[in-house]
Formats: sequence, C-alpha cells, structure tokens
Amino acid sequence: MAPTQHPSICTFYCCYLLRSLKPGSRDHVYVGSTPDPGRRLRQHNGEITAGAVTTRSRRPWEMLLIVHGFPSKASALQFEWAWQNPHMSRHASFDAVPYELQRTLYGNSQKKLETKLVALCAMLALPPFKVWPLQIACPDAQLHADVVGRAQRHGVPAHIRIERRAIGQVFEQAPLSCSYLGPPAPGEQCALCRQVLEEERPWGACSACSAPWHLVCLATCTESRTESRTDSLVPATAHCTECGQLLIWGNLVRAFAAASK
Repeated sequence: MAPTQHPSICTFYCCYLLRSLKPGSRDHVYVGSTPDPGRRLRQHNGEITAGAVTTRSRRPWEMLLIVHGFPSKASALQFEWAWQNPHMSRHASFDAVPYELQRTLYGNSQKKLETKLVALCAMLALPPFKVWPLQIACPDAQLHADVVGRAQRHGVPAHIRIERRAIGQVFEQAPLSCSYLGPPAPGEQCALCRQVLEEERPWGACSACSAPWHLVCLATCTESRTESRTDSLVPATAHCTECGQLLIWGNLVRAFAAASK
C-alpha cells in the first residue's frame, strides 16, 4: 500500500537560530524551537504576545536558519537543548572534534554566532543526530554557503540537506510532506521475508514503487549490504530492495509512528 496524505497529522517542529539586529548586538544569537517559525519570530519581536523574556532587550531579531525533519517534538527539544548548551550536553560528545573547535564549543561565548554555527555542524556529524532525517533551511546566500562549507569540513552526512530556501515556504509546504501509511492491505507481504504484514509490527513502504517491508527486515538487509559497519544501531539511509529508491530511515519510522496514532 502506498503512503497517502493525512491532513490531521502534522509532524513539523523545528529548531531555529535568531540574530539580533539591535546596534551593538549583531553578533548576539538565540536558539529556540517551535512548530510555527513565522509566528515565533513575531513573538520574539513583540508584535504578538508570549515572546521569550530573554530576547526582549535585544529586539529586533531576524531568523537566520531553521533545522527541521525531527522524528518527534521530544527529539527537537533534545536537539535544541544540546545546541543551546554544547558545553553541558550529554546528548552529543564533542570529544571527537578538533581541539581548537572544542575551545569554541566549551568557551564562554555561548551566545555568539560563531559558537552556534560550530556547534550545529559538529552536532550533525555526531550520534544520535547524524542518523536523523534532518534538513536545514537558510534564506541568506552568504550564510548558506558558510554552513555548507562547515558541514563538509565536519563530515555531516549527505542525507542531511542544507537548502537555500525561505523559511516561510518550508513551513507552508511541511504538511504536504506528511506521509500516513494507514494499515497494510489484507494479505500484503514483506518484500524481503514474505511474511504477512501486521499493523502492530513496524513496517514501511517505498515512496516510488510502494514495495512494503518490515523495518527490521529492511534494516538487516541494509546492514548486510554495507561494506563498513557504523556505530549506529539503525541505518541513516536505505535503498528500496525493489527499485533502488533512496530512503531516509527517519522518514520511514515517522510515517509508521503517524499511522500508529
């Protein structure tokens, strides 16, 4: 069964990076999370109520970029806290990054743009974040090129896309990409083990050819075809065993989780 669109399910939740436009504060940044980045920016700038108290004294703000595609709101909050506090985070170990970057990450300038850009790219190259189906949207051409260069130097996985896109456009199109599997068709079989699919057992379907599999079967098959083992329990990406379509693992898990609600 091919995934269908389900209007009542919206999985969009993002982390964002703000920069102050107040004279004398332009290197001051703020990290937060939200299901609606446009509304959240208006709150930070005092146009509507409920903005963060800590950002009031440095208004106005601009939104530099967002990170989206999180498997859940809880995972977005986990990422947000690690990004806000790289010097304190237990979710990602930065011991593997070069010493000169560790000095930036663990230093006193936690509200500076350079620190947050270093932390962002370092986090995306480390577990658990490097296997998540994340994307970065950045509207500014110069900053986009900067982030792409940093990501390449840090070894951020290729499935984490860094796009130059308007943040409002990303948010508006997010519901369109929310896949809902629904229950498997009666008698539908896993393309790998040939056992009948059951709604309670995690399964997925290819977005191109609709081939279905148990997620465990697909993960096992992907692991057996991988030349070098990774330190992750699940793959970041896989390929459809029938048509070869590239699949983002986190999106498969998220589609099943949405179908289970």
